[in-house]
Amino acid sequence: MAFFSFSIDNKNKFLNNYNIKPKQLYFSKNSLIWKNLSLNKNQNVIFLKRQKLEKVKFLGKSVLFFLPPNIGLGDAIEYAKAFKAIKNEKIFNFFGIAFTEKYSFIYKKFFKLEKIYSYVVSKQEIAQYDSLFHVTLEIDAFKDQKYLRSDIENEIMNYFNIKNKKNNSNEKYKKKQISKISIFPISSSPLRSMPIQVLSRLINHFKEKLSVEIFFDKRSEISNHIYERIDKNNISIVDSNNLEDLLNSINKIEYGVFMDSGPLHVAKFFKKRGVLIESSVSNNILLNNYNKITAINNNFSSPYCNSPCGLTNLFNFENNHGCYQTLKISKNDFIKKKLHNKSNMRGVKNNYIQFVEKPVGCLKSLDVQNILNYINRDLSL
Repeated sequence: MAFFSFSIDNKNKFLNNYNIKPKQLYFSKNSLIWKNLSLNKNQNVIFLKRQKLEKVKFLGKSVLFFLPPNIGLGDAIEYAKAFKAIKNEKIFNFFGIAFTEKYSFIYKKFFKLEKIYSYVVSKQEIAQYDSLFHVTLEIDAFKDQKYLRSDIENEIMNYFNIKNKKNNSNEKYKKKQISKISIFPISSSPLRSMPIQVLSRLINHFKEKLSVEIFFDKRSEISNHIYERIDKNNISIVDSNNLEDLLNSINKIEYGVFMDSGPLHVAKFFKKRGVLIESSVSNNILLNNYNKITAINNNFSSPYCNSPCGLTNLFNFENNHGCYQTLKISKNDFIKKKLHNKSNMRGVKNNYIQFVEKPVGCLKSLDVQNILNYINRDLSL
């Protein structure tokens, strides 16, 4: 979604939800606001214009950070951790964070970050800051995040020369006996969601020994498809539709089985114990030496890629959808020749269910018995 500015003439019922006042100039990256303004352009919209992102010319004593649009829960947590480190280092007199959207309460409640602009920021509010910093424009590693996932927290800390301090959660801890196992099979991408066969085997195995709860999300097509295809007898289903309820639920888990998704990052924040089943993104990036969650490595290899390849989602290339392996494109050639500049995400969501039913190579290759044995050893079952 583009960065844009706008002003309205009269109150708009939809825009009232965002506390937008008439005859003031605002900036946003929110697609729903853009859509509403575009549809009503000839009615009460005074001004609507796409804005060009500009690199920061100098870093002053106050900075307004602009987040990219439509980030996931995991990314929101990682950005928040980095901004908290910036605050602790007192690099600026003050700074703000724009476009935190539905994650604003997380930044305020859990990270104590005060100057938050959820969906829009006004011209008057921007005027408080010496410098405007679009994170995906300024930090090179963020420009290809869909194809070469990097560690968001570390990239920002490196940019500002902040040393990564020792994580207290990595001190030795005594493993406690558990009575319940919590499984988080759903990601926003089929590349990082748990295959139905793997989930079914986990459920059947552990419900004989422990209480089992599975986290689903009714808003997700991937989630609903997987939900309909598992045996739900003698297990608990948790709907993670409400973000605050989801965080509260994760804070109460005893042991989690995670894919690469938002709940993994929340569990790290709450210092929870569990296991990560690695898929397309490296556990070294996702866990960053956090030792209460250990990783089951993915060693898939094909003529086109080696897992973990770094992709976060399917992509569209020459009107076909998939990953390096399914499209038979060499990852090295793809990145080296900058073919990703010719690819896009158009139509990708229409192919999600196809790849849930027929998982890509790195997911299809998962050894379920190895996963069961690993968790049994970790839990001393």
